[in-house]
Amino acid sequence: MSMSTTTVPEGFVEHPRQGPYLEHIGPVYVREGGEALVLGLQAEERHTNHRGTVQGGLLSTFADFALGRAIEADADDGKDRATVSLTVDYLKPARPGDWIESRTSVDRVGGTLSFADCSLCVDGREVVRARAVYVTAG
Repeated sequence: MSMSTTTVPEGFVEHPRQGPYLEHIGPVYVREGGEALVLGLQAEERHTNHRGTVQGGLLSTFADFALGRAIEADADDGKDRATVSLTVDYLKPARPGDWIESRTSVDRVGGTLSFADCSLCVDGREVVRARAVYVTAG
């Protein structure tokens, strides 16, 4: 049974620029207001693997998106950036029905390389920890 968008917490709206791939697996939501960029994803049956937990590839995609948006917001320069390295640690399983939120921390935005960390959490427990390096395109 798929979960409906009625389980999306108050204050979250669909992220305006997800791109075709994330629109296919999402939608991804963003919390309006507040200083920290917080993204959310409602886990559904369609996101599961053969064990019934959320597929690791979906979680890494969500972490990559959150990291990129955090670096983009921190840089505020309109430049395109691309992932050159993404390290993902799967700490606990996520399940259909879980509301997954990202918490990101940008370490450094440089002229060429940018670095950031991300935690994906369900009900305050960390399920994924990720770190990424992005390169400025062009």
